[in-house]
Amino acid sequence: MIHRAITFLFFFSVTLSFAQKKVITHDDYDLWKSMSDVKISKQGKLVVSTIKTSTKMGDGYVEIYNTISGKKFTFFNGYETSISHDEKYVVFKRKPAYQKTRKEKKKKLKEANRTKDALFIYDVKNNKIHDSILNVKKYKLPKEYSGWVVIEKYKSKKKDTLIKIKSKASKQNYALVYTLNTKKKDTIYQIKDFVLSNKGKQLYYTTSSKEQPKKDNVALPRDNGIYKYNLTSGISETIDEGKYIYKKLATNDTGTELSFIAIKDSVNIEYLKYELYYFKDNQLKKIVDSSVKHLNDHWELSGQQTPFFSESGNRLYFYSRPMKQYRKDTTLLEEEIPQVDVWHWKDKMIQPEQKSKFKELNKKAFISYFDIERNAYVHLQDKDTDDLIFDKKKEQPYIFGATSSPYDVQRSWDITWKDFFVIDSKTGKKRLLLKNTALKPFLSPDYKYGLHFDINTGHWFSLDLKTLTKTNLTKEIPVAFYDEENDRPMLPRPYGFGGFDSKGYALVFDKYDIWKIALNGKEKPINITKNGRKNNVEYRTERLDSENKNNASYSNKKLVVTSFDKSTKASGVFVLEKDKLVEKIKASDFLISSFKKAKNADVFTYRKENFKTYPDLHVSKNDFTTVKKITQINPHQENFKWGTAELFSWKAYDGTPLEGIIYKPQDFDPSKKYPMITYFYEKRSDTYHKHHAPQPSASTVNAAYLVSNDYIMFVPDIVYKEGKPGPSAYNCIVSGVEAVEELGYVDSNNLAIQGQSWGGYQVAYLITVTNKFKTAMAGAPVSNMTSAYGGIRWQSGLSRAFQYEKTQSRIGKNLWEGFDLYIENSPLFGIPKIETPLLMMHNDKDGAVPYYQGIEMFMGMRRLQKPVWLLVYNDEAHNLRKVKNKKDLSIRMMQFFDHYLKDQPAPEWMNKGVPRIQKGKDFGYGLDKG
Repeated sequence: MIHRAITFLFFFSVTLSFAQKKVITHDDYDLWKSMSDVKISKQGKLVVSTIKTSTKMGDGYVEIYNTISGKKFTFFNGYETSISHDEKYVVFKRKPAYQKTRKEKKKKLKEANRTKDALFIYDVKNNKIHDSILNVKKYKLPKEYSGWVVIEKYKSKKKDTLIKIKSKASKQNYALVYTLNTKKKDTIYQIKDFVLSNKGKQLYYTTSSKEQPKKDNVALPRDNGIYKYNLTSGISETIDEGKYIYKKLATNDTGTELSFIAIKDSVNIEYLKYELYYFKDNQLKKIVDSSVKHLNDHWELSGQQTPFFSESGNRLYFYSRPMKQYRKDTTLLEEEIPQVDVWHWKDKMIQPEQKSKFKELNKKAFISYFDIERNAYVHLQDKDTDDLIFDKKKEQPYIFGATSSPYDVQRSWDITWKDFFVIDSKTGKKRLLLKNTALKPFLSPDYKYGLHFDINTGHWFSLDLKTLTKTNLTKEIPVAFYDEENDRPMLPRPYGFGGFDSKGYALVFDKYDIWKIALNGKEKPINITKNGRKNNVEYRTERLDSENKNNASYSNKKLVVTSFDKSTKASGVFVLEKDKLVEKIKASDFLISSFKKAKNADVFTYRKENFKTYPDLHVSKNDFTTVKKITQINPHQENFKWGTAELFSWKAYDGTPLEGIIYKPQDFDPSKKYPMITYFYEKRSDTYHKHHAPQPSASTVNAAYLVSNDYIMFVPDIVYKEGKPGPSAYNCIVSGVEAVEELGYVDSNNLAIQGQSWGGYQVAYLITVTNKFKTAMAGAPVSNMTSAYGGIRWQSGLSRAFQYEKTQSRIGKNLWEGFDLYIENSPLFGIPKIETPLLMMHNDKDGAVPYYQGIEMFMGMRRLQKPVWLLVYNDEAHNLRKVKNKKDLSIRMMQFFDHYLKDQPAPEWMNKGVPRIQKGKDFGYGLDKG
């Protein structure tokens, strides 16, 4: 009797605690914040993170953590942070309060008259704000020295005590050279642009005497000149004056050299003549003049790209391009010029792609450099080389060039193939390295080899850059280095490249382990993690050095290795010590990700999460022996009813073992029957420990919202058979739903499915082959594969054919060879069999799936009088970007599901629609209780 009483009391108290928790509603989204822009100081003393309201309809803060003292400093609405080189100061901008800006917008104040950002300087030693400056546009902090910050301020609308002269200078933006220790400010009026050197205490800047011209004025504003400012002495010197325009400033690391582009006059802004200048030791030299005699024949200097110096300062890189030839009939009026796109079947880029890339194509230019010591010009890139792959700071002897030109036409229906060249950086001479390949090579740290994965053979190769000898490095290893589970009709990609280790060995991945491989091919490859395949654990390295992105990262001179248990989805951290894995962070029921490392110290940050736990920031020191959680972004979550996540396994109808995730309410009662929404997109089970914060929907249901509102959510993995994407979805999804039903707590009469894009297509397909689901929601679905095959991805301008023949849509044949497959897999042709009410979203600026695909499905169902609704968000992309529309979709989608799955009254928009004349006035959210 006593035991029963205690049990009842415990159950009652637990139930009461759940009852006191708030159910997540659409009004709560603005409460949740997200973290971005995490920075670690070079010596690891400071960690700075920016926290923003996820919906952007609220305020955030900047948080500064001192890893030595453990002190924390938080400042309202801070963002755009920088840490001084000596770790004494943190500089950041502060946005005006959200409600203040909102009120100004409601008053219809022009942007120029709204409250501007302010700059704040935090004193690390004293843990307080050192100074602040209002009305700031931007600022720059030197990278490799400390003491100053250069601030550009907006022109003053009110009296500004820093400006004491009565001239046009007070009507233009101006700069402050601010000394951090003393708070001394020096003003540079009429600022146009400026650049700081990384190491030398030099500031170079340009000024302009005119305000920006009116839109109908073809003339460009004239510049005063270009100047040098010594930060230590505060003395400014003139470098040059008299040119019409000075632009694209660049300096070497030490600040002893300067480059800029100038324009002598503005006779015609469409045909400006650019000149390249070089300044050193108070001497100004013209590197490329308007005669362009040092360039390729009939080429000209480009003024669109900024030149740059190599780290030593000996190479000045710049851009040039073939002269444009225009044949424009100037006798015609604008109204007499025809406007037509001419499509040609041999165009390397179809017209929509040319339109999408118009700015890029119009600015396209090619890299050369001026060798300062040799007084020589070297042209690295000709017009047949699309890209160069090289470290712009280092004067490496070889660089890679790439072109897709020979294969551009077939890109419409095939993957992108390329030819790669090795280019002698001293002479510009190029030799063919790889032909008709898919993946770029990596350059070894000693510059002697390229490392390349050949998708045709499925092996890693080294490429001797001197002799062009190609050596297969993995042919003797009895495991696959390509994706063994690839189910797309294309050659599989590799598991990945883990970087070069400290001795120059390449680290490459198989499905589970990491292999160390000598590029000369003379040593036997070594599996350095050894037990991954045996234990079903995936080991990977991290590449955290932003200046050496191809190098693997170390802690205390030991290789850092992360682990991911494929069975439990748990993450851990190891180091490789004396050829053995040493566990540093034990794998647990969390996902560990987003690693960062201090440049000059073994201080790491990472984020740790699971469904219940927001991915707060953790800092690790002393070779991962000291770990501390340093943020708590959403503490209010504990006040809300949440849920749990569980891994679930079953077998598809064809016997294939599958995994999925089941999300349940926090107060789950196995004796109850819950409505269930099934969401899917490819394979998602590896995201089992991923956190899902409540947020308005860009296109899909939100797991946290669903479980808080007493839904079960099921997310099944899907595997595909070539030519059968629709039947494959049925094989995996419906079998999974039936397996969950057998658990006994799902209401089989109240099941729904939801998906977006590829998932949206599968929603539309499934309701043509099963009536199992009471309702369905599809975002941006392909309904007719025959018309979608010939469609355009409007954002990129690419043909959609390649998706069906080679990638996600998985037909594996062109429309004419596989016509029956295109018909069989198209939802449009199954509409007569549909009995499931369908809600769709398809936006009129969808750049991935053509908008008319949703219209075809809608009009077909409307013609046959099947219940269907289509939400079209104006000027919106494939996934919603505007928060107002995300909130609207969230409300409508859940009203739709609540009506069918919970017998809630239908809203007015479902019963009556929203007439055009009521658009934007009456949202139709009201529930029709009649």
